[in-house]
Amino acid sequence: MEQAHNSLANFRAEMGKRDFARSHRFEVQIIPPASLKGDDGKRVPGGQRMATHLTSAGRSANHLSLFVEDAMIPGLLLGTRPIRINNLNEQRASAIDFGGDSITFTFLVDATWAAKDFFGDWMRGIVNKRTREIAFPNEYYGGMILTALNNKDEVVAKWEIEDMFPRSIAPIQMSNSNTQPVRLPVTFAYKRWFVIPV
Repeated sequence: MEQAHNSLANFRAEMGKRDFARSHRFEVQIIPPASLKGDDGKRVPGGQRMATHLTSAGRSANHLSLFVEDAMIPGLLLGTRPIRINNLNEQRASAIDFGGDSITFTFLVDATWAAKDFFGDWMRGIVNKRTREIAFPNEYYGGMILTALNNKDEVVAKWEIEDMFPRSIAPIQMSNSNTQPVRLPVTFAYKRWFVIPV
């Protein structure tokens, strides 16, 4: 009788050489647009300028990167269309979609409320609340670098999200019966993402 191609012993031997990717082992670096509260000339990997948005806790982007509770690594979707060949429908790729309409991150909010201020200022800089005029994309596009870590804090994978901006800040419910830290879900839109070689 034909035997299975793999066995439990093969799996155990393989996992003795490596580990699973862990969902809690990650880092996030926020790259805000340079138009956000000025520019101090500091640059990040990729050559983009790092905006200077300061709170009592220091530089907002650095500060908030420490307080990302939940992050999402974006996916990919290939658009297809049917082509009829010899009376059979075959699916052919027609486009690639980076899933850029929505990706949500959850931030822990400290006592300075820097997260809400930072993303609120970013969004208010996109659409003028009085004139309703919309800024040019290069004025409000930012980015994000996602890093996967192993249990030794070594970088094992990196992704960069390009042309990104916050599109939604969720309402925050306060309650006298809840003593947990305040959490702020922020939904972003973006154009594309790519893998950074490690």
